[in-house]
Amino acid sequence: MKKVFSVLVFTLLIGIALSISFVLTTSAYAEHEKNTYNSQKPVTCMTPQQMLAVVSGTFNEVPYIQGDGLAAATDGFQFINTQIVVSINPETRTFSVVELINPELACVIAGGENVRIVINPSEKTKVSLEK
Repeated sequence: MKKVFSVLVFTLLIGIALSISFVLTTSAYAEHEKNTYNSQKPVTCMTPQQMLAVVSGTFNEVPYIQGDGLAAATDGFQFINTQIVVSINPETRTFSVVELINPELACVIAGGENVRIVINPSEKTKVSLEK
């Protein structure tokens, strides 16, 4: 009788463990099916003057593209207007993407090397960046 009871308890525990693992993996899978989500990524932030010294001074990069940005606020629901600047060094082919949050804060949100133009300048497009 003890042996039958032990087998029943063991079978019951295995069933519970499988059910729990199914529920956990299903919810994790559903979480990744969302279209958008906020991600936390470490970035380097400093004053704009300090940022200019690093980007221009250390990497010899010059501003190449600038545009109006929109970033999620810390609450994850509101948005703030920012300025995005992409600086490049055409000789070393390094680049930095800097987001100016406010007059006292600038953050490098990406950077790297081997920068290249994706669009062939000889191809005609209907896109115009001029107003």
